Amino acid sequence: MNSLDWTATVNSIKEAMPSAQFQNWVKPIEYIRSDDTCVHLGVPSRFHEDMLKSRFVDTLKKAIRRQTGNDLQLEFEILVRDENTEASRSEVPLIPNTPPPTAPNSAERRPVLRLIENENAFDDEDTARTDSVNAPNYPKFSTPFLVTGFNRLAYQCAMLFAEGSNTQANPLIIHSSVGMGKTHLLSEIGEAVHRRQPNLRIKYVNFESFTSEMVKSFNDKTASQFQSRYRYETDVLLFDDVAGLAGRKRSQEELLHIFNEILARGGRVAFTTSQPISRLTEFIDPLKSRLLSGVSIDIKSPNFEEKVELLGQVSFHSQISIDAPVLRSIADKGQKDVRELIGSLFRIHLQAQLENKPLNNEFLAKEGWIQESQKEVITLDEIISLVEYNFGVTRADMISKSRKQAIAWARQVAMYLARRYTLLPLEEIGRSFGRDHATVIHAFDKVSETIQFQPTHGYQVEFLIKKLEARQPKDNYELPI
Repeated sequence: MNSLDWTATVNSIKEAMPSAQFQNWVKPIEYIRSDDTCVHLGVPSRFHEDMLKSRFVDTLKKAIRRQTGNDLQLEFEILVRDENTEASRSEVPLIPNTPPPTAPNSAERRPVLRLIENENAFDDEDTARTDSVNAPNYPKFSTPFLVTGFNRLAYQCAMLFAEGSNTQANPLIIHSSVGMGKTHLLSEIGEAVHRRQPNLRIKYVNFESFTSEMVKSFNDKTASQFQSRYRYETDVLLFDDVAGLAGRKRSQEELLHIFNEILARGGRVAFTTSQPISRLTEFIDPLKSRLLSGVSIDIKSPNFEEKVELLGQVSFHSQISIDAPVLRSIADKGQKDVRELIGSLFRIHLQAQLENKPLNNEFLAKEGWIQESQKEVITLDEIISLVEYNFGVTRADMISKSRKQAIAWARQVAMYLARRYTLLPLEEIGRSFGRDHATVIHAFDKVSETIQFQPTHGYQVEFLIKKLEARQPKDNYELPI
């Protein structure tokens, strides 16, 4: 076997991999040793190891094979680093006419925090002590933060922040509309940090409690204790809904200096916001600039299939037995956000339990959730015929490979209606048009978006929907007029 030249191996990967992926995942790897069967590599965290195993292990093995001529196994070891540095002081007292908080002298100031990946690194006595002293105060949820396509990237960035080894992920800004799981993800960060480093002092606060606490300290003449509690006694600050501070200049000034002090000591700060930072109004420029310097991650609204997947995960964790068609029917209800979507599942499940009835599509139809009788009688052939007649596009055109705008639109509308008014699997709908299930998903999302923002196309689809919903079931379907 040829000896392994790790530098050459890394360089070969660098040439074949996008720069961002290389910098985040391959460059931090440290070569430890190798033998005839295995290569031992050091990584900064367990999360980093999991990402390498799930996404990049084949790339690593191929690069090593090119260097050595052999297929070698990979073993990862978690490295512990100590990067203590002298922290700087914050110079400006925040609340007018009050003295600055008494800062520890240089010998007593907390160093940059040491990353300890092994939760067993503390003995039982130390663990018990830190758990009681640093008991986290973030909100608790009955289920873990459930990851699907629409929030996966946000979750991955949040875990990078939680592990603490990637300075690019600090400070972290989590942005989404109301009800999409920002607070839940912030809580998940707190849990992850506390599990990994129970000695850290984690502080969760939302804008209302922060402002109330600050005003009370000002009125009680305890401002220095308040400032010290946040500036010097907090290692990880989790600030929920920073957009709520709009127009509250004194609170913003206080937060700015807390922000600066925690980062200067090597701590971490994460924010949630319901508005993009760039669009925040009535914010002082220094704080807005500091927020803009952070890594901003968005939680987008889930598409239909992601809603179904999320409901399936919620059902599993909540031990709710429910069939896939029912999940799809609930996901098709048109909820505004994830919170409402999950609430719909729990409500209909509770109602079925109270009535001692099976939770199926018949039950949903009885409760007015779906029009089950119509879904049973409306067929895909009927929908295609309806689209043919009203769009002037033939069935052969819709099944063809043509990408002409009129044909593509008619095809997408037919897929949208089939998804909405039949119980056919996505794969079967796709096959009927010579496409796969992913094309059906795309068509459904595309039509949903188009009818929302393009009124002319919206009227076309609405007309077909009214035709379908107003029709009387017939034994022999006649061409609609």
